[in-house]
Amino acid sequence: MDKGYFDKLAQTVIDGEVEECVELVKEGLEKGVDPVEAIEKGLARGIMKVGDDFGAGVVFLPELIMAADVMKQGTQILDEKIRAAGTARKTLGSIVIGTVKGDIHDIGKSVVAAVLQANGFDVADIGIDVPVDGFLKAVRDQGADVLGMSTLLTLPLQVMGEVIERMKEEGLRDRVRVMVGGCPVTQEFAEEIGADAVGFDAADAVKKAKSLLDIA
Repeated sequence: MDKGYFDKLAQTVIDGEVEECVELVKEGLEKGVDPVEAIEKGLARGIMKVGDDFGAGVVFLPELIMAADVMKQGTQILDEKIRAAGTARKTLGSIVIGTVKGDIHDIGKSVVAAVLQANGFDVADIGIDVPVDGFLKAVRDQGADVLGMSTLLTLPLQVMGEVIERMKEEGLRDRVRVMVGGCPVTQEFAEEIGADAVGFDAADAVKKAKSLLDIA
């Protein structure tokens, strides 16, 4: 598939065009496009451009949210094709991410998940209002290298500490790094509960994830 196809795919993410993205993805697959290339050369380029523009103040949160949703929808279709073929995308590491029990906020966490995926991580977004056992099960099932937990509320912060304690009890903590994030999360709080890092925004989460896994 020529470069023009991947440029169009990236542009659907930049423009927040979900339907156009899905159509282009399906059209590409019918014509034999490599689904891994569609993600890396198309969707990922688009979300990284939006992420850069957001950091520079050129675009704002609504555009970033739309771009993340487009990325998520397109990648979902392509990942199914990759799994069906029995192949795997090259990945920097496996990350499980979710919003803790007691909080149903989805936007920030979804943006972080999309940007992490765009930067080469294999991301399992397990959603909102996730209980302690839900995080532990996902970490085991995914063979996660990093666990990301988010909340925008103060009360559910205690759940993050409970998850880390359970990880210790069940022998998971030594091999899985933990990153936390959200409005009420501070560096001091992260240290208090024993987390390894705080992701203050999507770009910072990528930087911290790479650092936790010793990726240059």
